[in-house]
Amino acid sequence: MVGFLKKLSSISAYVKPEAHLVQQTLHGAFVTLCGVLLATVLFIHELRSFYHLHRVTKMSVDLARRHDLTINIDITFPAVPCAVLSIDVLDISGTAENDASYANHMHVHKMRLDGQGKQIGRAEYHTPQSQQIMDTGSEQLVSVNIQEAMQHLVDMEDEADHHEGCHVYGTMEVKRVAGRLHVSVHQNMVFQMLPQLLGSHHIPKVLNMSHSIRHLGFGPHYPGQLNPLDGHLRVVKGEPLSFKYFLKVVPTEFYNRLGRVTETHQYSVTEYAQPLEPGYVPALDVHYDLSPIVMTINERPPSLLHLVVRICAVVGGAFAITRMTDRWVHWFVRLVTKTK
Repeated sequence: MVGFLKKLSSISAYVKPEAHLVQQTLHGAFVTLCGVLLATVLFIHELRSFYHLHRVTKMSVDLARRHDLTINIDITFPAVPCAVLSIDVLDISGTAENDASYANHMHVHKMRLDGQGKQIGRAEYHTPQSQQIMDTGSEQLVSVNIQEAMQHLVDMEDEADHHEGCHVYGTMEVKRVAGRLHVSVHQNMVFQMLPQLLGSHHIPKVLNMSHSIRHLGFGPHYPGQLNPLDGHLRVVKGEPLSFKYFLKVVPTEFYNRLGRVTETHQYSVTEYAQPLEPGYVPALDVHYDLSPIVMTINERPPSLLHLVVRICAVVGGAFAITRMTDRWVHWFVRLVTKTK
């Protein structure tokens, strides 16, 4: 057994010299400290790189049947009163909902603003529900509540006379088809059909569609997500303008470090503004269409084995360079000593 162990020790690649054959020098200690410092720095760098975000993005055809699309909005209109502001959702499947027609899929809140842009009170403004759309199967009928319509008209006159603005925020559930978010001023079709109901009242004429988009997104937010229209500001200083935004919405699956998935959407945008044509009212239109491509973002870090391999490589390389540097320094020191 002892003989076998001696034979086994003969294949050791790390031969240990006798203590009296080892020479310790000051320059060798300096090189060793530098090597340890280098190995430590590289080790910490690899650990930070391992825990840092590693995002891998890939794209593929969207084959999944996904749920309805959620639109999140947070927009301020400094020159359009809440009572005057109209919000409609239209799509190619025939859906038509607005904030005055008992829309079940619109969860939108309106906060009144004064002429300086400060919020008036804490209570939100509730648009009188003067219209109700009834689907008979063959056609859609609109039922009008005259009392609610008159209350809406009074609110419009009062807020317009005080030059109020409106802060709109909330969510809307829409179908996964091409559609349009239409923000404009209420037309009050009932008073156009029955002008005798106006009496001494009048429909305010609001032409300034200046707006500040604090947030416009589709679905939940994930870390690092960027929405192109967030923080977007447009101010009308001259002739009245209507604004149009064309969005291409891309389904996105985000996987965090724990493997949990967040299904959301990103988008790209193209915009333009056009002068208001005679007989039309100013509007802000957001046209959206879904892409057939799904983007997958994976945030999972590299494997632990990958980390071990990289640490062995950098630390081992640091000590190898240190040993080689020590030999060069020792040779140079001996050369200088012999010269003297």
